[in-house]
Amino acid sequence: MKNRHKFKGKKVVKRVLLYAAVILVVLWTLAPLAWMVISSIIPGREMLESGSRILPHTVTLERYALIFGQGSEANAQAAVFRRSILNSTIVAGASTAISVLLGSLAAYAFSRLMFSGKKLMLFMAMFFQLLPPIALLVPYYVIGSRAGMIDKLVTLVIIDTNFILAYVIWVLNGYYKSIPKELEDAGRIDGCTWFGVYRRIIIPTAAPGFVAVGALSFLMAWDEFLYALVFTQSDSAKTIPVAVSEFSTKFGVDYGMMMTSGVVATIIPLCLALFFQKYIVSGLTSGAVKE
Repeated sequence: MKNRHKFKGKKVVKRVLLYAAVILVVLWTLAPLAWMVISSIIPGREMLESGSRILPHTVTLERYALIFGQGSEANAQAAVFRRSILNSTIVAGASTAISVLLGSLAAYAFSRLMFSGKKLMLFMAMFFQLLPPIALLVPYYVIGSRAGMIDKLVTLVIIDTNFILAYVIWVLNGYYKSIPKELEDAGRIDGCTWFGVYRRIIIPTAAPGFVAVGALSFLMAWDEFLYALVFTQSDSAKTIPVAVSEFSTKFGVDYGMMMTSGVVATIIPLCLALFFQKYIVSGLTSGAVKE
């Protein structure tokens, strides 16, 4: 009897420790986001006070009004930020669409077809993904400047696609391997070609994988900062990360507007991640398939 109570006591302690660890991880993850939201609604004078409380004494939405161009004090930088939302949506959406379209076809070829150099080509795709972005910055800039592609959204789409494509190939390659080959064999027995099998069997079966890799690819392109900073010069071509950073100037840092723009910039990827959460988790684990 004593041993049974002792065992139950250990089990309760382990469960309490587990829940405490989960709560700490959640707080650690959400604390920066919560601080960003709070800082966006604190008046500027109260934000700079020493020893201020965590929760604000007063709440103001003036910065959100400025961001969305309401009121007479709406400034030029807020207008640039509003334009950057559209630019980031175009760049991330186009990069994701191209990467998923081309990467899904390439991944299917790697997972099902036998040809010489397949492993080497797959390794090279992974090697390109592992390269630090700054290592290719100068070659990309030289090529872009000679081709007259500086300060254009299409340049960011091409560069983002180059990096995202390798990721799409690797994830979908693992996802395809989890699909039974018997389904494809049955389709070919019924007279389908390779492309017919892919269109009628593989695409519907692998739809969750497409959603997962598409959502993650969109987030990767949405958050890209280095190339967007270097390759964009005019206000009409800047993306969200660049526009947010420009609330910090040589004359000072507007912490309130920086936090407010950060909150607005987080809404779209946050909603996307929450909506496709189940598929994103499966996409992160789908590559763990033994060949």
